[in-house]
Amino acid sequence: MSSPKLWRGQTLKDRSLDRREQLLDVGEELLGVGGAAGLTTRAVIRQSGLSPRYFYETFGSREDLVIAVYDRVETRLFERMSGVRVEDGLRAAIREIFEICAQYFEEDPARARILLREPLGDETLRRHSADRAPAFLRMLIPILGAEAGAIMPTEDEDLAMAAAALSGSLISLYLEWVDGRLGVGRDRLAEVAVASVFALLEAVRHRE
Repeated sequence: MSSPKLWRGQTLKDRSLDRREQLLDVGEELLGVGGAAGLTTRAVIRQSGLSPRYFYETFGSREDLVIAVYDRVETRLFERMSGVRVEDGLRAAIREIFEICAQYFEEDPARARILLREPLGDETLRRHSADRAPAFLRMLIPILGAEAGAIMPTEDEDLAMAAAALSGSLISLYLEWVDGRLGVGRDRLAEVAVASVFALLEAVRHRE
């Protein structure tokens, strides 16, 4: 079996992966600074220095790149959440998750723009983030343990309503905080976020 052909020490697969990361880096910068309107195919090609051919070999459309950027920023946030401690109870664990979110956005406000602000105005991201919200709640259950499973809605319809209600309230809360209009620290922000989660989940489960 012959070895893969190399070009400047890289295989074709390696070069393709490198181009993908390069396009994602540029896409994240454009989306985080100028929003969805600033992330155009032409802008990405110009800023990356790659040809249109390489762009369309990697992403079928500008919308595919927008979604891939969103998913990468979201995945990096999820990776931080995977280390949440559950020994101190569910409420403390959820609070830690919200503190992680606050720190993630505080480190780079562009992340909040990508995950929170742009889905409010861009139809591609709005649909994608709405589809992701119930999956996000389900993802938290194995992280937070059996106690979390006990408070989560069991029916898909109720889970969707809980996700929509939580998304709306928490996105508004974090955007106001990131924009500096609340004037509170991460601890107080997390405290209010936790209270919102339990109140909304209780309201949905009460219906069950």
